[in-house]
Amino acid sequence: MITPREFYMGNPLRVARGLLGKYLCRRLDDGTIIRARIAEVELYHQSERACHAYGAKCTARNSAMFLTGGHAYVYLCYGLHNMLNIVLGDDKTAIAVLIRAVEIDGGRGPGALTKRLSITRELNGADLCSGDKLWLENGARTRKIAVGTRIGIDYAGTDAQLPWRFAIADSPYISRPI
Repeated sequence: MITPREFYMGNPLRVARGLLGKYLCRRLDDGTIIRARIAEVELYHQSERACHAYGAKCTARNSAMFLTGGHAYVYLCYGLHNMLNIVLGDDKTAIAVLIRAVEIDGGRGPGALTKRLSITRELNGADLCSGDKLWLENGARTRKIAVGTRIGIDYAGTDAQLPWRFAIADSPYISRPI
């Protein structure tokens, strides 16, 4: 069953944790469907300096963050890697969750998982509630969740220390130990 829009509208910290164990599903052009269990995520909110929409600034790059929850925000990182984020909340607040790892061969790390699932910027703004090319489905509920700080955002000062990285505690697929 496709995850309904209401799920994405809840408390961002709870929703970020609730993404763990769900299946990220991708329908390829040939009709093949790949399902990969989400193992690690990071939350970003417009109120903190690590967020692309810090200060509620909408740009060409981050405009998908200002869509209603349940949309994809895909951007290019370092000119090399596509990064998949799940937009949360209403269209007035930019909040997104970076998918850092999924449980599938080649799915460890945010750039590797988008490559493995053929997720490109063409999917930026995709409605995850439509079940078209990209969506989420319920999976096994995760009880043991590891919590830590986000990765690679030292430039964000004290905001880099927010405990907004979540992972399935015993997953061998997480990008770095927490």
